[in-house]
Amino acid sequence: MGSDDFDRELDQYRLVAEQLTARLQELDGKMDECRDGGDLLVDYQRYANEHDQVRKKLVALAAARRKYIEDRDRLIAWGPTGDRVVAGSIVTVKYLSGELATFVLTQRPFDSEYEVVPYGSPIDIAIRRRRKGDRVSLPAGALLVIEDVRPGFRGARSGGEVRAETPDPALTARAAMRPSTGAEPAGWLTQQKCGDKTYREDLYRRRFEPNVRQINDYVERLRAQRSGAFIPYLSAEYGGVNARLLTLYQDPGPQTDPSNPLGSGMLSLENADLSAARAKYFLDRAGIDVSEIVSWNAYPWTKPHPQTPDTDREAALALVGFLGLVPDLAVVVLNGKVAQRIWKVAKQIDPGVGNRVTAYSTFHPSPRVIDPAEKSPEYIEMVNQDIEKKYIAARRRLRAKWLGGH
Repeated sequence: MGSDDFDRELDQYRLVAEQLTARLQELDGKMDECRDGGDLLVDYQRYANEHDQVRKKLVALAAARRKYIEDRDRLIAWGPTGDRVVAGSIVTVKYLSGELATFVLTQRPFDSEYEVVPYGSPIDIAIRRRRKGDRVSLPAGALLVIEDVRPGFRGARSGGEVRAETPDPALTARAAMRPSTGAEPAGWLTQQKCGDKTYREDLYRRRFEPNVRQINDYVERLRAQRSGAFIPYLSAEYGGVNARLLTLYQDPGPQTDPSNPLGSGMLSLENADLSAARAKYFLDRAGIDVSEIVSWNAYPWTKPHPQTPDTDREAALALVGFLGLVPDLAVVVLNGKVAQRIWKVAKQIDPGVGNRVTAYSTFHPSPRVIDPAEKSPEYIEMVNQDIEKKYIAARRRLRAKWLGGH
């Protein structure tokens, strides 16, 4: 870029993101104080509600920034735009009364210097692409004159070339991260600890530690009943029999099977597959530690095709037996339609299950659910938001029971 190039909008997006991220960190600290100090539940919920709202603002801010960059680069590719009202422009208008108003055209919620006018608003529609000196009429009939237009960005692209934008660190921080869609598996899988043989082997050696011994004894009994069918052990990373939250999935994934490359033999959030990586992501987003939870599969063995009422009942009976090993369980997240169906059958077998456990239904974290080759960006965003929302709701329910002392 030349010496005259600048982009005020990106600087402002960064400032807004930094302020929102700082507020998230403050709220994290306040919620931790509530948990540690046993403050009133109403205080914790107030902080948690604000935390959710700020986080949503960060997500919306990241989307608005991406849209701004797309619009800006398209405009620059067409040619100079500094004298026209476009995204990021600082505009001064004069009404017939003689009153002057200055604002910036942006999707940001606030600006460090000016009032903001959002895209799609009546005044935006009236003045977009207009120049200094133009007289325009607002939809309500008011007239105004554009007194001044100052660009929010300036830069030229030779031959219409669009520059790739460097991501803003403040918007790619934990508060504004987006879960993998399956289109970028390599970066996510490198973070999964079971990709390391030493870690996998150590995890397997620990499969009969006290917190998971009863559950893995139960796994061996189920294997024997089903003539040695493969059923993965539960990793000692989990809270096991002491857990208060259950994440129920569909059936064992390929990387739970030790006969596969990188297979661990375990149900683990660290397995080298994207389903585990995404599940870990959503738990982290909700502030839930693996030591607080336990995982299980609706079909503990490989799901048959087709599934029938009889096979569903067999799976549900295994689930009921598992639930008997986790006496403090209070919340379950049902990931996917199979988990939701088997949970319903389990409640029919043992009605007491529904009385003591609060259930939240959402999508399975498998990347197949949000394959970008088959699903629209809007659908992918809806799925990710729903999973995140349900895990946060589960966390709130856990904390409410904890703070209430029951």
